[in-house]
Amino acid sequence: MPQMQILCPQCKQPLVAEIKQLFDVGQDPAAKQEILSGLFNIIQCPHCGYQGPYPAPLVYHDPAKELLLVFVPPELGLSQHEQEKFIGPLVQQIMRTLPAEQRKAYLLNPQQVLTLRSLQERILEADGITKEMLEAEERRVKLLQRLLSASEDSLVDILKQEDENIDVGFFRAVSQLIDAARTGNDEVSAQRLEKVLELALEHTTAGREQRAVIDALKDLEKRLAALGPRPTPQALRTTLVDWVAEDPAEPRLQALVALAAPFLDYGFYQALTERAEQASAERRAALEKARDRLLELSKQVEEALQAAVQAVREAIDRLSRAQDVRKAVQEALPWIDQDFLAILQDEIEQARRRGDTHRLQRLERLWQALEEALAPPPTVQLLDNLLRAQDKAERERLMERHAALITPEFVQSVAQLLAQAEQGALPSELKPLLQTVYNEVARFSMLQRLKQGGTGSGAGAAAQEKRA
Repeated sequence: MPQMQILCPQCKQPLVAEIKQLFDVGQDPAAKQEILSGLFNIIQCPHCGYQGPYPAPLVYHDPAKELLLVFVPPELGLSQHEQEKFIGPLVQQIMRTLPAEQRKAYLLNPQQVLTLRSLQERILEADGITKEMLEAEERRVKLLQRLLSASEDSLVDILKQEDENIDVGFFRAVSQLIDAARTGNDEVSAQRLEKVLELALEHTTAGREQRAVIDALKDLEKRLAALGPRPTPQALRTTLVDWVAEDPAEPRLQALVALAAPFLDYGFYQALTERAEQASAERRAALEKARDRLLELSKQVEEALQAAVQAVREAIDRLSRAQDVRKAVQEALPWIDQDFLAILQDEIEQARRRGDTHRLQRLERLWQALEEALAPPPTVQLLDNLLRAQDKAERERLMERHAALITPEFVQSVAQLLAQAEQGALPSELKPLLQTVYNEVARFSMLQRLKQGGTGSGAGAAAQEKRA
């Protein structure tokens, strides 16, 4: 990235910074994610301390999409001639990197956008993510914020008012937020979101449709459970075909793809086709329609999975390039799951096989930051070790080694766990062990406080004199 002498946007003092103006996906696949994240051309002024984006003209090029976009920040106040002086050499640089057969007409007509957001929207639109889809996502976020801040009495009225804006994406978003709240031990938010989900399933059009899918899922689970733990492929295929043939309605088709997508193979579709050919004309039409719909739903699921994996890979690249990786990881923790970690491991392995040392270092730094962020707090780790200890002597050694962690708050947390075990909220076999650990940490904490209090006057001083 070239270094340039620029003026600080805040204090107007000169400084030297690395400024990137050409984002060519053909030369650097990560360039796209840089633009979408907005994390580029971040400067820090040594004079006034300003830290933030530097407004610079830039060119974005994606040869696979035949997309050439130009963005000139309006705050620069550049004339058309001045803009061309900046943009012309960048376009020429793109032309020089392309083979002659790839120098197409679109390169002669760069499309100018007026804002960074417009630039990002054009890039996403080329990926099939339209402005309408982005706006729908924004409406969904605002609706969720409204529901979470509203009184419980008004939730049903809001849901009915927003019925047309509540779709499958809404329920998916709520479910993901519930999982994130549970992961972050935010029980209050999780319960509130579950209430919203319950009411939305009951009082909205899309909710009632989702409820039908949920009921179908439960029915299919029972049918599959009846086959036993290790059904033969033939028995499983016959059961699935029978289940669809009983009622080839949309809720059952969605449930089948959601629960049994890996088993919807060539053999399944062949069996379903044979079943349709043996049926009456009307029944045959319904089963053929169901077969076509299953193929469509399966394709949608596959595309969604591929898009999700790609989104995770782009997020990994963005996080690994962050100036403060630990801070970026903390902000991203709510949506980091096992799939994210598995894909990150795959990215690390690929970088290692390719011998891409620079990328490998960035990814390993990200992995280390994740390990630190996901590690349990020291008090949780201490309690886990105390519960796993073989005997009292080992627990005493642990408490001596981590005496600073055994505070009254720590003792109280053990007491709360013991109370939960007594109420049946935890496995019953944990109760005697928790009771033992609680007694020992309570006694250790009390002795610690006595020692700390015994360094002063009065009884403590008298005790010290006696020992002397």
